[in-house]
Amino acid sequence: MNFVDYLLLINSLFLIMFVALQESKGDLGEALTGANTELFKNQKERGMELFLSRGTLISVVLFIVLALVRRYM
Repeated sequence: MNFVDYLLLINSLFLIMFVALQESKGDLGEALTGANTELFKNQKERGMELFLSRGTLISVVLFIVLALVRRYM
């Protein structure tokens, strides 16, 4: 294993942590039937929700970049 592999492994753990700590936005069944009309409203994230959302986004982008770097090394 080289350095990129270790970075990919650590990033994967962070990504799992960020996703696991996020709260559910709503029930999928209600979203498909239209029972929950507030699901797709523009709601601002604040505090910990904003931190987890941005952390997830950064981890996903970094994961894709590291996977591509790993593939073409």
